[in-house]
Amino acid sequence: MPEVTLHQWEISPFCGKVRKVLRHKGIAFSVRNYNGLLAIQAGKLSPAGKLPVLDFEGQRIQDSSAIVAFVEARVPEPALYPKAPAERALALVLEDWADESLYWFELALRMGDPAVLPKAAELLCTGRPGWERAVVATILKLTYPKKLKAQGIGHLPRERVHELFLGHMAAIDELLAAGPWLAGGTKSIADIAVSAQIDEIVRTSPLAPRVLAYPRLREWLARCA
Repeated sequence: MPEVTLHQWEISPFCGKVRKVLRHKGIAFSVRNYNGLLAIQAGKLSPAGKLPVLDFEGQRIQDSSAIVAFVEARVPEPALYPKAPAERALALVLEDWADESLYWFELALRMGDPAVLPKAAELLCTGRPGWERAVVATILKLTYPKKLKAQGIGHLPRERVHELFLGHMAAIDELLAAGPWLAGGTKSIADIAVSAQIDEIVRTSPLAPRVLAYPRLREWLARCA
């Protein structure tokens, strides 16, 4: 078996996406967490200075989508992309939507909510000295509201963000009425990428009960675990 190490933040949805991909492929892997102030070291792992980063038999790959493509090429089965062209196209669009749009709802519902941010800081400091939580919480409070406003979602009232997000969840639940997976008859990168974002919202957001109230969505999240 290949020697594989995932450098990660446990609560990053992109790191969760990679963990799901590796489990889907049946690839054994170890993780190295950069919780708390160890995050400073993560910046030295790649030119982008971001996680996830995957070490795979001596090769180092950064960015979750690049990691997915690399793993798919090295271990083709079970496939991450449907064979039918239309289903493959849908899977790719949903992966990009999860990474580039749904991700901002994940940030807004976690880092943009003062009531939830302390929980996020606590999770980000798992295994680290207790005093680091206050430092990390301050960094999050100073950093993420600016990012959310620059992207645009940070200017919306919280009630509107909740409304838009739950509308997306209703849409996903409706898509699942056609079958157990989002893009074709088997699990694909669409299911993995979208569920990785929703998992982190369910982990910390007070909206979790409303997300899980959609029965098809709730059962699909369990299948995607």
